[in-house]
Amino acid sequence: MGHLAMQLYDYHLWANQQIFTRLKELPEDVYRKEIQSVFPSIAGVLTHVYLSDKGWFDVFSGERLEDTLKSAEQQKEDILSKEIEELENLFLELSDQYQLFLQKEENINLSLEIEHPSGDIMKTTAADMILHVVNHGTYHRGNITAMLRQMGYASVPTDYGIYLYINKK
Repeated sequence: MGHLAMQLYDYHLWANQQIFTRLKELPEDVYRKEIQSVFPSIAGVLTHVYLSDKGWFDVFSGERLEDTLKSAEQQKEDILSKEIEELENLFLELSDQYQLFLQKEENINLSLEIEHPSGDIMKTTAADMILHVVNHGTYHRGNITAMLRQMGYASVPTDYGIYLYINKK
């Protein structure tokens, strides 16, 4: 795998897949059930994570952050309306794009100047922003775990240590 950003992105894919697999084992209504939490539903959490992951990929590809935020807002209802299998497929398609991008060393080290809608500019690298994508996903998988427990269901382990244990035997 090489670069830490690539390994962590692989972990992100694995952890997301763990969540999708678990959700498909549960009663169908769990995915859209509205509860009092950070997001109204698990579908809402996964929609947010997908649109964020997609937005950052678009930034890596040269789009302005402000444009990706507008695009995410425009796509939100459409993505939210998708069945879990459809959203899972969108995640898989996006992960293929990320993996192709990350296979090129020059992309991992790509310097980025990201203009925030407020006008501030952040100078960073694609590798640093991959760490953000992974961290953001980890945070929201924690939301999903809490929401499942609130509804009376167990989640699945998605810790990085478990990923390492499974992949480094």
